[in-house]
Amino acid sequence: MMQLQETIQHLNRIVDNIAQVNAQTDGMDYEDFRKNEPVKETVYEYLQEIGQAARELSENQKLPGEINLEPLVAFRNARYNQEAEVGHQQVFNMLADLRQIAETIETSDLYQNNLS
Repeated sequence: MMQLQETIQHLNRIVDNIAQVNAQTDGMDYEDFRKNEPVKETVYEYLQEIGQAARELSENQKLPGEINLEPLVAFRNARYNQEAEVGHQQVFNMLADLRQIAETIETSDLYQNNLS
């Protein structure tokens, strides 16, 4: 079981990286995303970090029911998928869900009650 401080650090990392993904992709449609290699590469790096943090939390910490990180765990292989040119449409479609996941984390009691 993780310490509370470590749990909050992982949640912060997820929220911060989602914000970075949003900043990179704001105003883009799928074609813009697909054609912009530097943005894709940066987004996939953030997604991989999100996936790694989500996996750590999923394996080592019981989270409140409203925080479902399971959809994020698969992103731990994001860089490999990007290099293999796999699933760009699927990733782009998931970007809207990332905003909702970040909002759910940020408004959870666990997160709100433990911000330093």
